[in-house]
Amino acid sequence: MATISVWVWRAGLARYSVMLGVLLAVICGVLVRDSLAQGAKPEEKHITVGWYPSHPYQYLHMRHGTESLTGLDIELTRKIFERRGYTVNFVASSWVQIQKDLRDGKIDMALGAYDIALRQEYALFSDPYRTETDSAFFQSGAEIAHNSSSFAQLVENIATRNGQIGILDGYSYGAKVDDALAGLPGDRVIRYENVEKALQNLADGRIDALLSDQLFVEAALIRDGYGDLVDRHSLPVFAGAVHAIFAKKTVDPSVVEDFNAELNVLQKDGEYTAIQNAFISPIRFGIALSGIWFTALDYLGTVAFAISGVLLARREKYSIFGAFVLAALPGVGGGVVRDLITGREPIGIMQAPNGVLLVIATVLMGYLTYFVIDRFGIGAPAGDANDTNDTIARPVARTGWRRIMTVGNVVEISDAVGLAAFTVTGVYVAVTMNSTPILLWGPILAMLTGAGGGIIRDVVRADKHNPALKTSFYAEIPLLWGFTLSFFFWRHGPLAEISDIFFAVIITVIGAFVTRMVVLGLGLRSPRF
Repeated sequence: MATISVWVWRAGLARYSVMLGVLLAVICGVLVRDSLAQGAKPEEKHITVGWYPSHPYQYLHMRHGTESLTGLDIELTRKIFERRGYTVNFVASSWVQIQKDLRDGKIDMALGAYDIALRQEYALFSDPYRTETDSAFFQSGAEIAHNSSSFAQLVENIATRNGQIGILDGYSYGAKVDDALAGLPGDRVIRYENVEKALQNLADGRIDALLSDQLFVEAALIRDGYGDLVDRHSLPVFAGAVHAIFAKKTVDPSVVEDFNAELNVLQKDGEYTAIQNAFISPIRFGIALSGIWFTALDYLGTVAFAISGVLLARREKYSIFGAFVLAALPGVGGGVVRDLITGREPIGIMQAPNGVLLVIATVLMGYLTYFVIDRFGIGAPAGDANDTNDTIARPVARTGWRRIMTVGNVVEISDAVGLAAFTVTGVYVAVTMNSTPILLWGPILAMLTGAGGGIIRDVVRADKHNPALKTSFYAEIPLLWGFTLSFFFWRHGPLAEISDIFFAVIITVIGAFVTRMVVLGLGLRSPRF
């Protein structure tokens, strides 16, 4: 019996051993198959792209304490190769060094290049993906600017006056311009690696003119504050299509075909326009707002909003600190809320504290004015305490010119100007922060900038009437005109010329101002539930 049991046990063990062997063989077969399949997969595709600082096309951007590479060219390249399964490695360099590295095959690709014969020796060119317009820029008020109506005349003036012209090293400005520059003595042409240094020398008068892409210069003028020192009335020099270029030594023509095919898809489905919007529209919008006229409107509105807070503080017996709070909230509070919502860095009042300084000055002037009135017994007409349409106390009725030019009416007019200017500023921030859809966020940010601070102020005051929310047709004005300006950008986007943007801004400012005046004149109220 024991012998039979041992035999059965051994037979079972043998059977299980065979089964275990078969299982192990299957597992090994699967592993070998997967290994072979993995080895049969095509190698991961890599491409190395050289980039150089050229805002808004290629630049480093600081956000939330982290520096990242972005720009129109960069984001377009990422999108194209991401869709085609490539891993992209960006390498920072100068434009001159990038051309050398392309020739030597140390990098595979570069962006933003004109198609010229010299580069055709070592590079393959993609289809054109945007255009650049090169212009000559001058120091503000420079005599040479008025005497140069063409580029040929500019070159002649540089030569005869022993002047100097700045160019970006390694750039081409078209065959005719390059030949004209080559004809100047070597010390007449100063080469720069970046536009920031060139602009600084132009503003300081060390060079007489600068040749550069218009967006390069305009972005730098807005960013670095040379707007008052450099003449914006630039002299056109050359315009041409730019391409991505690929090193012949390292890149197969099929890669260029992949790039062109995906570029065509992006252009058709609208993603290319969206990328352009994100980087070009903010610059052109900023240029349209860069004049002293818009700054004056902005300051006038800030003071008017601050005065309304001072009048409320006087009427409701606030302390001087309380008066500052009531003045600051409508003047700059809406902008702070707007910037916090959009994640703007730095927020507007930190980047340009003039608004806060104006509020402080207005509160101090108001305090001194009321101190003199109280100290010397100077009478002042009282406002109607029951008027809840607007929070500014109105003077008693007068006749003729004096009826129009009362303190209350002047403040109302200034307030309307500020509301109009803040409406434009809100849309500008929406465009700058690429807040999409612009038809939604443009009007909302316009309303927050123009009326949001006043609403917060009345909440702080615990005003149960809160005119902007219950009676006054006020916040609706920036919503309406903010939508109108946003529609312009939605319709035209990066294709809008600076002159067209300027005209749209003027229409918005005038429209919002007139609408506010009509509302006041007719005593219109917002529809109620």
